Amino acid sequence: MGAADGFTMEYPDASGYPDGTGLLDEGTAALVAEVAVDGVREVDTPSAESDGEVAVRRDDGRRVYAAVLDGAEIAHVEYADEGGRLVVITTVVEPEFRGRGIAIALIADALDDLRERGERIAVRCPVVGAFMRSNPQYADLLAE
Repeated sequence: MGAADGFTMEYPDASGYPDGTGLLDEGTAALVAEVAVDGVREVDTPSAESDGEVAVRRDDGRRVYAAVLDGAEIAHVEYADEGGRLVVITTVVEPEFRGRGIAIALIADALDDLRERGERIAVRCPVVGAFMRSNPQYADLLAE
């Protein structure tokens, strides 16, 4: 998934992902998040067709929040530390898992965790930017 320059490619789909102008998922149910053991947050099942639960984990070594289903990473939000400020760079969902609300749940969970950690962020990712414009309750996370 990674490109030679260290950034991850994003591929648009029919609903406009990742340009932030389309809907990430046209039938996403309300997001539900519960804090679990070891800091792993469980998010709602991405689809009625799925047999497993999606777990969201922060991986500081890779600088990502990763959505994992049945042991496989299916999505991630990448961030960087630039001059003591956390910058959200990109959101990637594997093509076969798009349209299930995974990006929305992952972004919400990542932002909730960042808030709990007292982080302030800058956003370069158009998907996260669109999410934050649609969910003003996260505006307090933005660094000035």
